[in-house]
Amino acid sequence: MNPILDADGTAQSLEAVALARAIEALLLDATVQVPARLVQPLPGGGSLFVMPALDARIAITKLITFTPANAGTGRPAIQGDVVVFDVATGERLFVLDGPTVTARRTAAVSLLAAQKLAAGKKGPLLIVGAGAQGRAHLEAFAKGLPLSGVMVASRSDASAQALVEHAQTLGVPATVVRDPDEALAHCPLVVTCTPADGVVLRARPRADAFIAAVGAFTPRMVELAPDLCRHVADQGSIVVDTADAVHEAGDLIQAGLDVARYPTLKDVVEGRVKARSGPVLFKSCGWAGWDLAAARAALAALRPSAA
Repeated sequence: MNPILDADGTAQSLEAVALARAIEALLLDATVQVPARLVQPLPGGGSLFVMPALDARIAITKLITFTPANAGTGRPAIQGDVVVFDVATGERLFVLDGPTVTARRTAAVSLLAAQKLAAGKKGPLLIVGAGAQGRAHLEAFAKGLPLSGVMVASRSDASAQALVEHAQTLGVPATVVRDPDEALAHCPLVVTCTPADGVVLRARPRADAFIAAVGAFTPRMVELAPDLCRHVADQGSIVVDTADAVHEAGDLIQAGLDVARYPTLKDVVEGRVKARSGPVLFKSCGWAGWDLAAARAALAALRPSAA
């Protein structure tokens, strides 16, 4: 049987802490191969992503569309699937819901970076953007860090309130904030997960701040003001998720920073990054390797004897 998992089934197979551990293990695995992804522009401003990856046991292809025009329509901006194959037999093992994988693995990458790099792991956590990524990051950080509280900023009051209520069901005190720049002074943990169609944070962060910026994944997309990025570069540390960020990290590119000089999450996991004082900016752009890690975690959850 080759199960096709819906969004709920995919979410149940991707517990946040286990997924973060799967991502860490993947970064230490020399058998992992991740070819360049294909991004095909579509009429109307959308994009088709074809993202393959493999290791010694499984191969995956993530096939999704990204349609920014769906914002506010009730249709998701990201739609598609992750198909998982057995390398030895060629058998299709299962299919995961693409948007759920994207949200969960992105949040787990941020969680792993925070576990490794954040000075103030109790927070409070400021989440800017209350959509699918905001919810996934809330759940991951609530599971993997000892959060003392959450502040939520969103251009949609209803979305912000809904995320606050969800945080409270997780046992985390939460409030809506109107001005994320003002909240920045009170939050050593920050996640920006917006559509990245404009700057959402301008103020300079605390000296002990950890910021995970996940919204922008093209040179023209942006969430963080250039001055904020340059301040962190001068006074703290910048880490990118992978070397591909050199072509994709809009926040850093628009700040005029040399993205190629910054260490990656793999460098952090392998112990090659020396601790520095000052704020930390973790810039995440996405990578099919993260989807491969999600497929590994799902395989372990669905077929424990095969993991």
